[in-house]
Amino acid sequence: MNALLLISCGLLWVAVLFLGFLLLGTLRAVGLLRWQLEQLEATTPNRAGRGGLKPGQPAPDFTLPSAAGGEVSLREFAGRPVLLVFVQAGCGPCRAIAPELNRLARGGELRVVAVSNADPAAAREWAREVGAEFPVLVQERWRVSKRYEVYATPFAFLIGAGGVVRSAGIAGSREHLGYVLAGAGNTPGQDHAEPEQAGAARKAEGSIPAREVSGVC
Repeated sequence: MNALLLISCGLLWVAVLFLGFLLLGTLRAVGLLRWQLEQLEATTPNRAGRGGLKPGQPAPDFTLPSAAGGEVSLREFAGRPVLLVFVQAGCGPCRAIAPELNRLARGGELRVVAVSNADPAAAREWAREVGAEFPVLVQERWRVSKRYEVYATPFAFLIGAGGVVRSAGIAGSREHLGYVLAGAGNTPGQDHAEPEQAGAARKAEGSIPAREVSGVC
């Protein structure tokens, strides 16, 4: 009888553990789906030049003034992976993810670079308030955003050591940043550039006001 009871308890625990792992997997899948839906909403209308550069495309180089002084170019980080995050002053989610960006910057496994759509004074104030431990660069009139084809903030691009976009997506939380860093199913198999699409994807658009979309400005 005791042996039968022990076997029954063991089987019960196995079932509980199995259901627990199944539940965790389901919750992760639901979280990923929500992230993808929020990203779709944030980039709507999904016209050329609005949905963000796709994995496999070369990351456009740029040189921008830094809130800390001087200028910084993307090419300075060649040979190392870069997490490029578009932010703006007054964006709540941008401020909320700053501690995680600082943690990633301290980790040293990749370089974190933020591009702020703000005047220099506002960008400096934002960097000071969040205690930015990463370069905060200043763009005017969505100059770099146009080249990366995205206007929602915060929005992140993981750029491989070869200068190619590996993954991208909204980054309104630590979980969202994790999806971008993990590739979330969008990481190309090789770190080389696919041919760029010609035409409208590179056309400059007028300034587009930001809006709040599920934790994204």
